[in-house]
Amino acid sequence: MIRGNWSLAQEFKQNERKQQSKIQQRQKHQHKLEKLKNADPIKLYHKIKNLESREPRSNRDEDHLTSLKEDWHFIEKNGLHKAKIGKFLEDIEKQESARLKLKNKLWGRKSIYFNPELNPLGKVPNVSNLEEEIEGDLENLTLPLRDKAHYEPDPLIKELNVKLPSGKPPKFYKLIQNTEKPKKQEPNQAESNDTSRQSPSLATKPYSRNRHHNSESDLDLDSVSSSNSDQGDEESEDEPDLKKVKYG
Repeated sequence: MIRGNWSLAQEFKQNERKQQSKIQQRQKHQHKLEKLKNADPIKLYHKIKNLESREPRSNRDEDHLTSLKEDWHFIEKNGLHKAKIGKFLEDIEKQESARLKLKNKLWGRKSIYFNPELNPLGKVPNVSNLEEEIEGDLENLTLPLRDKAHYEPDPLIKELNVKLPSGKPPKFYKLIQNTEKPKKQEPNQAESNDTSRQSPSLATKPYSRNRHHNSESDLDLDSVSSSNSDQGDEESEDEPDLKKVKYG
């Protein structure tokens, strides 16, 4: 039975719109298929992981992450790069299992958490059991913590033709210098220091005695010189004045 509001032209337009949308979807699917055939799935995987680990993410990052996940889902659904993706994911699973195994390994004496009584196996402590608050999980580290580093020579040495001195190069000092506190002195040492401090005042006494002796010697010399001068005057008085004597 024909509806009263039915129109042949309207029905024709609706069917035409449906066909156009199907054609557009088919073209869009074909374009995406060709695009992702030439794409590198490994780079796409790393882009997704990098965006997932980024915090905080902006709205633009969220939209980009959603688009990348749709592309990854499209690749898996249509079987693109199946062999390459399968081998890549298998290697990632092996690496993850090895990492978990290494994380839970008990290093014993090699562990930085080793304690012969409290932790002889060197197990990583649980963060929730610690009194201090720590962000994240503790790493299962072993000794030594730092590997030996190699430093490349400075290129300016070759450019300027600098001749290095003979012998081995200087070593890096790992010990912190000039941090020791002065040692406490014993009572005997303190008394010896006090006497050494008082010794300069005592040393001045010989100087004063010498000075007094020198002053006495100076007085003696003055008295001797004065007596000599007096004797000279007396002798000069006894002698005749040759200037006043007139000869023939």
